Amino acid sequence: MIRVAAALSVVLVSASFHRTSVAAPGGSTSVLRPTPDELKRTFARHDDVELERIARRIGAPRLVALLERGSPDMQQAALSAVVLCDEGLQLLPRLVAFAGRAETPLPVAQQTLDAVRKLCERVTRNESALDELPADLPHAAVDSLAAFAAREDRPAPLRVAAVYAIGALGTLGTLTSTTQGLVPLATTKDNTVRRAVADALPLSASTTLVRLVTDDGDTAVAAAAAGNLCREVPPPGAERKDDRPLKRALGLPPAARIRLRALATDEQLDEGSRLDVIPCLRPGAQGPLDRKPDLDVLVLIGKGPDGSLKRRARAYGGH
Repeated sequence: MIRVAAALSVVLVSASFHRTSVAAPGGSTSVLRPTPDELKRTFARHDDVELERIARRIGAPRLVALLERGSPDMQQAALSAVVLCDEGLQLLPRLVAFAGRAETPLPVAQQTLDAVRKLCERVTRNESALDELPADLPHAAVDSLAAFAAREDRPAPLRVAAVYAIGALGTLGTLTSTTQGLVPLATTKDNTVRRAVADALPLSASTTLVRLVTDDGDTAVAAAAAGNLCREVPPPGAERKDDRPLKRALGLPPAARIRLRALATDEQLDEGSRLDVIPCLRPGAQGPLDRKPDLDVLVLIGKGPDGSLKRRARAYGGH
């Protein structure tokens, strides 16, 4: 009976596409909107240009309706299309609610949260505007996602996707809400979620980031927090007047510097994480007591095997 009802809802949604028409110039002719089958075929062909054209003609509300009621292949097509619609931002609450449903399959829920993140990232690339977006809508989305990510009974990959979606929502003028949503998650038990939090936290939450660097028992979590704090620090000679990243590095406490040096020399850590830590060790990014130990680490890495680590260390003063 449930399957019959679900199938009927898809039929009704599909039928609405055929019934809905768009008036042509002059009002003499009407043009049917693209059908769900056209959407699926275009998605299957990986024709991004045509997919965007069809997505805009269908509209975000109908795409979300297909997501909520469609088959798995229809859901994938609808998610790929909705991120191409400017009005998709208006539907953030529905997308978040759909991802949080118990009956939503894990892969689809994760793809939905990724779609939320992509919609927000379009704003930062000036591909989408915030015009007419209700001011409270992004804040409500952050609250819903934070509550979702805080649940320890949820699968870790889904919680991680929720964390990155919260981070992306910070671009919609919700920086305070984003910080308030992410900071409590920094103490969650799952280390993969904590690592995502360390990576997604805005720099305005530097106190929490420093605590993750100094106190977190998982090296990958500490490295993610350190990378967040350090990666924008410029090399010697490239700094600007009142350089904020450099000042932030200069203010790191001794315990954080000890952990930074350990992370930079940890051969078990992935190279990308070690590269992100190195900028905080450059001369001028620390007080007098830490200057020599930091420089010793840069010199040690600068004398190591050829590669990205050696080049980065030497660029930051490890000659």
